[in-house]
Amino acid sequence: MSSFHGMDTEQVSALGTRMTAVADRLRTIESTLTSRLHQVGWQGADRERFVQEWDGAYVASLRTAAAALEQAAAVAAENVRAQETVSA
Repeated sequence: MSSFHGMDTEQVSALGTRMTAVADRLRTIESTLTSRLHQVGWQGADRERFVQEWDGAYVASLRTAAAALEQAAAVAAENVRAQETVSA
């Protein structure tokens, strides 16, 4: 029975590509939801409080998640480059 050691560079590269795509999707979702929130018919203190929370903490969390995914994708790409250099 053989076991695999090392990196399947195609799979890791595909994973990095998917991470970048999900980061882009998160940014699109955040932008769409923010736009819709600011257009919704809702008045009062609860709305103001929610909009402040959304524009502050929630948007920041989504952007942080997107940035983390992009950073992970960059690390994966660098690991692929390093593996391909060693294997060449």
